[in-house]
Amino acid sequence: MTPLIIGYISIAVMFVIVILGAPIGLAMIAVGFAGFSAIIGISPALSILKTATFETVTSYSFTLIPLFLLMGNLISRSGVAADLFRGALLLTRGWSGGLAAAGVTASAVFSTVSGSSLATASTMTRVAYPEMKSHGYDTRLATGSLAAGGTLGILIPPSIALMLYALITEQSVGTMFLAGILPGILAFLLYLVTILIMARIWPPEEGASQITDAEIAPKGHFEILRLFAPSLVLFGLVMGGLYGNFFTPTEAGGVGAALALIFALWRKVPRTELIAAFTEIIATSGSIFLILIGAEVFGFVLSTSQLSNALVDFLNTSGFGPWQVLLSILLFYVILGCFMESLAMILLTVPIFFPVILANGFDPIWFGVIAVVTVELGLITPPVGMNLFMVKSASRGTSLSKIMVGVIPFVITDVIRLGILLAFPAISLLLTGRL
Repeated sequence: MTPLIIGYISIAVMFVIVILGAPIGLAMIAVGFAGFSAIIGISPALSILKTATFETVTSYSFTLIPLFLLMGNLISRSGVAADLFRGALLLTRGWSGGLAAAGVTASAVFSTVSGSSLATASTMTRVAYPEMKSHGYDTRLATGSLAAGGTLGILIPPSIALMLYALITEQSVGTMFLAGILPGILAFLLYLVTILIMARIWPPEEGASQITDAEIAPKGHFEILRLFAPSLVLFGLVMGGLYGNFFTPTEAGGVGAALALIFALWRKVPRTELIAAFTEIIATSGSIFLILIGAEVFGFVLSTSQLSNALVDFLNTSGFGPWQVLLSILLFYVILGCFMESLAMILLTVPIFFPVILANGFDPIWFGVIAVVTVELGLITPPVGMNLFMVKSASRGTSLSKIMVGVIPFVITDVIRLGILLAFPAISLLLTGRL
């Protein structure tokens, strides 16, 4: 059996195992080890397994992952989400669908210190959904807007997805963060427009209580600034230090985590919550590092089997143009997003598709943003988008079918946004060109 055939079999077995529900990190390690053993031999495969594990868990570059995760987790347990929602209410007071717009606005700001879509969706749903229901908001609008708002966490810096893409493709983390800013702002603005439209289709119940000044404690712009200040200061110091060449990305993560811990202590977060935050980060980081080890081991199968080169050669001789190749990859991402968690999807597929993207002349930074936006679309695509289940869990008792109906307008919005970013690459690359 030729190495190329073994490579194809490894890919097929990998996706079958993942779709059946096996942990992706373990699946990649097992299939990668088996495939590499079949090509090279068991002894070299054991050596590679040992080396890949050691190099991944001791890599200085990868230490920024738990640091940024810790920063977001500590901030989320410090009551910042509730402050952001109250501040956003001051901005959207009087709007049609103002509470939903406030939820998305708070999600956008919370994303600047969270970096995780699932954490953003879960945290903001717990804060904003009860308020929306108490004011008669339609369940579809309330849950759909919060599920969509949560996806901003995967794009707006510090995005864990962009961070992982940069690390596995050897791009600059700082450059990837910059590339995600304008597409993130575009997503936020398009979501607001969608909410204004959907609030007319699904208006609040008649006779429902209105938002009063007493509920949002209006004190003008200073109150908005006070409520937004912790997140904006933390984001400004971390990103400002990174782009001002005061910090490396890893040091920026360390500074952010330290500031978040200081803020949590200042807010008198209970010790049990602090312990829970560190425990959760250990578990989450362990899961991500297991996938990273799996990606490293599986990458040896891709390289020794020459699968990526064969895929490039096939596409070159198939008559497909560069844009047809790109759109095929994006369609694959949308379908795969219905079955797989976003970070795992990036780590599994980018090593396969990245050489194809480079061979077709696309900018790797721009493709990184496009790939993350497409993965983001999968997070809210029914029937199994991960954010839908996070919102259902956080809203307690809400019908999943209503969440799915409510998120469809935002899925359409995301498709439009993806089209805009494909048509105008300068949106993603404008800030990176000025770095």
